[in-house]
Amino acid sequence: MNNTVNRFSARKLCYAIGLSLLTLSTAHAAADLSRAKLAINKQGIKVWTYQLPDNPAFNYRATTVLNSSVTSVAAVILDTDDLVQWVPYVSAVNVIERNDATGSFIIRMQLDFPFPLQDRDVVIQGKISQASDGTVTIKNRAVSDSRVPVRHNVVRLTHYEGDWTLKPLGPAKTEVSTTGYGDPGGVIPLTVANMFVQQQPYQMLGRMKDYVKNSRYQNAQLSMIKDPYAKK
Repeated sequence: MNNTVNRFSARKLCYAIGLSLLTLSTAHAAADLSRAKLAINKQGIKVWTYQLPDNPAFNYRATTVLNSSVTSVAAVILDTDDLVQWVPYVSAVNVIERNDATGSFIIRMQLDFPFPLQDRDVVIQGKISQASDGTVTIKNRAVSDSRVPVRHNVVRLTHYEGDWTLKPLGPAKTEVSTTGYGDPGGVIPLTVANMFVQQQPYQMLGRMKDYVKNSRYQNAQLSMIKDPYAKK
């Protein structure tokens, strides 16, 4: 097994988080996309937002197409050591536990909010799976864990769900989608929260477009991902 396989299949599986730092309650996303408004459409990235009747904050769906294989895209998401380089507002990730065989994990993620807002963190339980057509799905939700006590001056997010969907379109083309609901917790003006809901996934996907070009991702091999377009 080469170093690339070791780097991503064992040590890196732990991330796989929705990464949309303000996301929650994705179960409603598919049913409510009919009311979605296209908020951002530039640089090949689209972000839709919409509201549910019982909540003033925006839900969103963001999508783009990357000129990379589904394995390369998954390798970027699973690389916990480097995600602070391309995911806006994320300052640290700590692995609490992982099971490489089942694709499950628990992590703590810290979010660096601009002054004078308090930083946030969230303990996330996640699961990565792959359909027969090669589509990779990463689903996550906030959990309580006694191993991760609340830190001083950090707001713990307790309501979180988010997902990634990576759909292979060809040997070097993958549709990337993420959905969620904005709720940063604590005292933040609703207008600021809703701005994050639009801008954070847009910035995140834009940075991912560049980051996935790194040779270590382009040449990555993942034991838990089967690329349907990989050469036999």
